[in-house]
Amino acid sequence: MCGQSRYKNRYKEQSEFFNRGPINKREWREFQRYKRRQESPEAKFYKHLTWYIAIMGFFLYKNHGNIFGFFPIAFFWGIGVAMHYFAVFGWPNEQKPDLQEQDDDIENEPEDKGPNWSDKDLV
Repeated sequence: MCGQSRYKNRYKEQSEFFNRGPINKREWREFQRYKRRQESPEAKFYKHLTWYIAIMGFFLYKNHGNIFGFFPIAFFWGIGVAMHYFAVFGWPNEQKPDLQEQDDDIENEPEDKGPNWSDKDLV
C-alpha cells in the first residue's frame, strides 16, 4: 500500500488516484515526482538555503569553531546557493516586467457568455 492512506486528505485534487485501490511502488514514485514538480521555485530555494545553514552549522559545531576544516565545502556550496538565488529571484538591478502589460491582455479577453455545457453535465 506504500503509505498512501495518510496522503488522502492532503491531496484532494488527486482523489481519483487514491480511490482506485492499492498501487504499486512505480506508480507511487511517479506520483511523488509529480508532487515534487508542483513545488514553487521559491520554496525549493528556501529549502536549499535551510539545508545549507543547517549542515554548515553542524560542521561548525563538530569542528569547535574551526571553519578551515570544511571551508571548501562551505565556499563551493555557498556559490551554488547564490546561483540558485539569482536563478529564482533574478539580479538585484534587473527590471521586473511591467504589470500594465499584463492588464492589457486581460482587457482584450472575450466576455464570458455563460456556462460551457458538455455531455456529462446533461446526464
